[in-house]
Amino acid sequence: MKNSLKYIFFIALFALLGFSREFLFVNTNNQLFKLYYHNEDIKIPESLDFITHFQYSTLYYLKYLFTLIYFLAYLLTSYFAVKQISRNKKNAQWIIYIYAILLVLSGISMAYNYLINNQLNGDEYTFSRWLMGIGQSPLVAFFIIASSKLYHKFQTEQ
Repeated sequence: MKNSLKYIFFIALFALLGFSREFLFVNTNNQLFKLYYHNEDIKIPESLDFITHFQYSTLYYLKYLFTLIYFLAYLLTSYFAVKQISRNKKNAQWIIYIYAILLVLSGISMAYNYLINNQLNGDEYTFSRWLMGIGQSPLVAFFIIASSKLYHKFQTEQ
C-alpha cells in the first residue's frame, strides 16, 4: 500500500475511534445524568439502548471498562500505524513501552488515591484520567511517526 494511502487509512481509523468513543461516553454520561436526576427529557440513541438497562452504579463502573477497551483499541491502532508507516519497525516497540508506562502510572495514581485517600476523585484521579486521555488519542502514534521521519531525514542529511 502506498504511504499516502496508509496515512489516510490510519487517520480515518483514528477518527472513527475518536468519534465512536466520544459518542459512547457522552451518551453514557447523559444516561448517568438521567438516572441520577430522574430526568426523562434526555434521549439516548437506539444504537446505545443497552446502556439504558443498567443501574447508576453499574453504569458508572462500566465507564472504567469502556476506558480500558478504548485504551487497548488505541494501543493496537497506534502499534500497527507505526509499524506500517515508520521506516524503522522497532519504533512500534516504543508504542508498547509508552502505553505500558501510561497504564502503570495511571494505575498507581488511582490505587494511591483509592487506598491512601479512600476516594475515587481528586488530583490523583485527574492525573490518571489525563494519562488515560493521552492513551485514548493518536498523540503517541503521531509523535513516534513524526520523530521517526525527522530522525530519518536528519540521518540522510549528514
